[in-house]
Amino acid sequence: MKARDPRSFVIDKIIEDLTFAANNMKKPADLEKGRLNRYAALQLLARVALYEGTWMKYRNISGWETYLQKAVEASSTIMNEGNYAIVKGNAPFKFEGFPLYYRQQFIQEDLSTNAECVLARIYQKDLLMHGLSRSVNETGWGISKDFIEDFLCIDGKPITLSDQYQGDETFLLEMQNRDPRLRNMVDNPMLPYFLDGTTPISYPVTSIAVNQCPTGYMASKFRDPVPAQNEANQTTYDWYVFRYAEVLLINAEAKTELGTITQQDLDKTINQLRARLDEPGKFVMGRLTMNPPVDPLATVNGAPRYGYTISSLLYEIRRERRIELAFEGFRWDDIVRWKAGKLIENPKTMLGITVNEEVEQNYTIHNGGTNPFTSRTFYQLTDWDGKTKKLLKVYDNMSRTWDDRLYLKPLPIDQLQLNDNLTQNPGWE
Repeated sequence: MKARDPRSFVIDKIIEDLTFAANNMKKPADLEKGRLNRYAALQLLARVALYEGTWMKYRNISGWETYLQKAVEASSTIMNEGNYAIVKGNAPFKFEGFPLYYRQQFIQEDLSTNAECVLARIYQKDLLMHGLSRSVNETGWGISKDFIEDFLCIDGKPITLSDQYQGDETFLLEMQNRDPRLRNMVDNPMLPYFLDGTTPISYPVTSIAVNQCPTGYMASKFRDPVPAQNEANQTTYDWYVFRYAEVLLINAEAKTELGTITQQDLDKTINQLRARLDEPGKFVMGRLTMNPPVDPLATVNGAPRYGYTISSLLYEIRRERRIELAFEGFRWDDIVRWKAGKLIENPKTMLGITVNEEVEQNYTIHNGGTNPFTSRTFYQLTDWDGKTKKLLKVYDNMSRTWDDRLYLKPLPIDQLQLNDNLTQNPGWE
């Protein structure tokens, strides 16, 4: 019936427990596959420390450096001891010349020997299965235009600065010369599916139905092309519980926030993720350097995108985190710890594909002669490149305003009634 403990007390106890676990648990080689191990504990420790360090820094709470240093130490230990690596997915084929190395990492039957897997959730036919491959395309979710625009071009520059960018008149154009993860994780006419189990086919357009994909950009990161994997709750590929890519991103972000990052650090972290995208003998993605150009999209309507200004290097590291870890459950926590709720006020977080005459004709052809856009509404704007276009709207009301109380969830009313010494979180009184 006591009052709540200070936040720092709770966090320090979490870190104490995780440190004890990391110091006393065995390494994966000494355990049955799938068991909790030393490096899983270290990765969770690094995650917690990064969260708290940035939470404190962007709320001007002293002592944040201590937590970020713990994040550096824990992630560095994994990098130095763990024998993990960023690897290419074992893609059995290419489709229309598109390499699928990144996509294939998330639809593998056995992650226990995968060098990128720190801890796997293991599934087995008829014993333990899931339904992610099927449900990922049946959720009614739609990726935002804001997310799509965050993918760099292959020269490592943002679309606002690269002469490689082909525009967004159609999604096929929008994917050209872009970070290969875009075409690996977003439904498009170049992704393979197997209707008969052997012959790959692709869907020429993505559904824009409100109950399927209201923006026209559909997440397909965990979609397996094999028909058997898409039967209800019959998927058997393993899940990542902890993935090494996150370790590298934690290390790079924490060091950048502390001001200790070097080019050597970038080459060991962010540039390892980009190297995965290269084809044999072909350097595909531009590497990150210490002084990347400032992306004009770092501002929205003249105001800093995050609600405050950050260095171009930190901006690029946050971008890399958003892309690499997309759909893995990190984005909301990142927005909260960065105190970056202003991000959601950008209209492009509520908009989808460009809609023009060519797009409407293409959809009509592949929709049995019916134009699916006749029942949808659009948002017209003059974009950063000076072109006026209309984008598919998700909501009629586009006036979304951030409320700072959302950085914390409310305490349940029944708990407040049971304990008079508890007080409600700010803004939820």
